[in-house]
Amino acid sequence: PYIVEHNYEPDFVKRIGNKEYLLEAKGRFWDYQEYNKYVWVRKALKPNQELVFLFLSPYAPMPQAKRRKDGTKRTHAEWADKNKFTWYSENTLPDNWRNDEL
Repeated sequence: PYIVEHNYEPDFVKRIGNKEYLLEAKGRFWDYQEYNKYVWVRKALKPNQELVFLFLSPYAPMPQAKRRKDGTKRTHAEWADKNKFTWYSENTLPDNWRNDEL
């Protein structure tokens, strides 16, 4: 095994108490390498940090997602839920986050 070091810069940082939220604003993912990197980023976070996605269109299909028997494809929201990421959209952003500066 080997490690390739990278640096992650979130789009925004929000602090509430002693918790630090690293906010990633996404219109959409473009490919597997892009969305897979966030799983690795999360593994490197400190205990008081959380990576949170702000999706423009959470129900847009993931890139290269296979069509299911019912004709649908995995969405960004489903990917985030499966990988245990907290995510918000414009309609679900907590009220106490709306008026605060990020």
